Amino acid sequence: MPIGLEHRSFGCTGEKVSVIGLGGAALYKHSYEQGVATVKHALDLGVTYFDTSPAYGKAGADGRWVERGKSQLIMGEGLDGTSKPHLLATKLVSYTTLGGANPMGYRTLEDCRLQLKHSLNALRRDKVDVLQGHDMEKAKAWVPNALNDDELLDIDKEHDYENSAIIQALREAKKQGLCSYIGLSFNQSVALAHVFRRVKLDMCLSASQYSLLDRRSPRTVQPLVDEQGIAYVVGGIFRGLVASYEASPFRLSLQGPLAQTGGIFSDERLIKLAKTSGISIAALTVRFLIANSKLSTILVGASRPEEIEESVLAAQAGPLPPDIHQTLENLYVVDG
Repeated sequence: MPIGLEHRSFGCTGEKVSVIGLGGAALYKHSYEQGVATVKHALDLGVTYFDTSPAYGKAGADGRWVERGKSQLIMGEGLDGTSKPHLLATKLVSYTTLGGANPMGYRTLEDCRLQLKHSLNALRRDKVDVLQGHDMEKAKAWVPNALNDDELLDIDKEHDYENSAIIQALREAKKQGLCSYIGLSFNQSVALAHVFRRVKLDMCLSASQYSLLDRRSPRTVQPLVDEQGIAYVVGGIFRGLVASYEASPFRLSLQGPLAQTGGIFSDERLIKLAKTSGISIAALTVRFLIANSKLSTILVGASRPEEIEESVLAAQAGPLPPDIHQTLENLYVVDG
C-alpha cells in the first residue's frame, strides 16, 4: 500500500502543499471533459497545489490563439465547489502584439487589473491563493517599449523592477485580498535569481531548467531560496528529455500512461537506465526531484486522470535508491 502524498512547507507562508502539483499547461490537450476529470482526480489523490495561466490554450494554424484561457476554465470547473484543501495559482501574462493574434496582455496597472478580473471569472472564485507574473525572463515584462515577444531581459542593464506595472499589480492584488501570495515565473534561472535579489516576494516558479539532464535551476535558484525563505516551485521537468520520432534513434516502451503521450526519449543513457532499473523515465524524473527537500512542489503536466496518477504514485514510492540517484547525478549535460 503506497504511503500518502508528502506535503511540504510553502516557503515562509505557513501553508503546506503536496510535493506533486498539477500544472495546467496541457489540461485541454485531449478534451475539456478529460481536463476537468484530471483536476478532480488530482484532488482525490491528495494533490493540493494547482497552477494555471490565462496564456494556456491552443493556437490555430495561423498562429491566432483561438482557445487561450481554456486551462483556467477547466481548472475552475474542476475545483468548483470542492471542500478539499488546496492552493490555486494563476498568472498575469504580457504580449506585445496588439489585437489580432494576441488580444491580451498588460502594459499598465489597469491592464493587469482587468486581466485578473477576467481570470477570476474563468476560475469561478473571488480570489486566488497565488498570483504570479508569467514568463518574466522576457523583456516585455519589464520594458515598456519592448516590441518583440521573444526578446529576453538584459540583466546587465538597470531596470526599475519595483515600480514596474507587474510588481505594482501583484502588490495591489495582495493588499486588496484578491490573492494571498505573490511571485514570478521564469524559464531562465539566471534571470530569476537576478530579479528576486531586487524584488521581495513570496514564491518563485522556475520552469524548464531542472530535469534529469539539467541542473541550472537548483544551482542558481536554490541559494536564493535559502537566503530569502521563499517557496520554490519547479515545472517543465520533462522538457529536454524528449525528441520527435524522426530526431531520435532510440525508443523505449515504458510502463504507464505518461509513456503514451507521444514523447520519444532521446538520451540513450536514460533509456538504458530505465531498462535496467525497471523504472520509467517519467518516474525516474519525479523520484529524482523529490529527493531535493528544498522544493516546495513539483508541477507535473497532465491532460488525463491516469497521467497525474502515475506521477503521484511515483512520488509515493519515495526517492530513488542511492545508486540510481547517484547515476543520475552524474548524468546531467546542461549546466551553467
